[in-house]
Amino acid sequence: RPALEQRVAADQILTASLFRWRDKIFLYYECPGAAITPGDLVGDLDQVMATWPGETTPRVWAPMMDIFHYNRPQSVEHWRRDQPPQARTARVIYLRPKMVSSYIFLHYQMQEEKPGAGDKYGQISIHENLLFFYMEQPPTAEAVLHKGLLKTTHTPPNWHEAMFPHFQPWNDEEGEELWRPIELVCSV
Repeated sequence: RPALEQRVAADQILTASLFRWRDKIFLYYECPGAAITPGDLVGDLDQVMATWPGETTPRVWAPMMDIFHYNRPQSVEHWRRDQPPQARTARVIYLRPKMVSSYIFLHYQMQEEKPGAGDKYGQISIHENLLFFYMEQPPTAEAVLHKGLLKTTHTPPNWHEAMFPHFQPWNDEEGEELWRPIELVCSV
């Protein structure tokens, strides 16, 4: 935590949150300048974390790709929080593999047709078919400062109904909710 707070004070990162879900760790952070690796933020964890499959070079961190955000930074000043959020939260869900492209398409469509339609800092990332949704509480509403890239108006009006077929059912006893909240370990 002290190393993360030093990076925030030096404007190397704007925020960082470490989450845990089952045997997985998620590190969400925003760095406005030069790229910073997870190891630079939390130290060398190679000895205590399992190697992630899928690469020729062993690694313990697998990057997730941003597939949806309600807003986008216009500058460091625009994106810097005036006050720390009361809570940083995240949740996860699996997509049906055959529905990944549809999910991304519909979210890109909404993002570009209706920029600013939700929490300024809300963002969905994906790795394979696992989605990670980062949010801050209370949500930050802001008049959009940019125009979306699409001039169409095809975002489904029945959004939740349109999304439901995309999600892979859970095969466990943890509950019925689709999006599973995950534990915040620490944040700055």
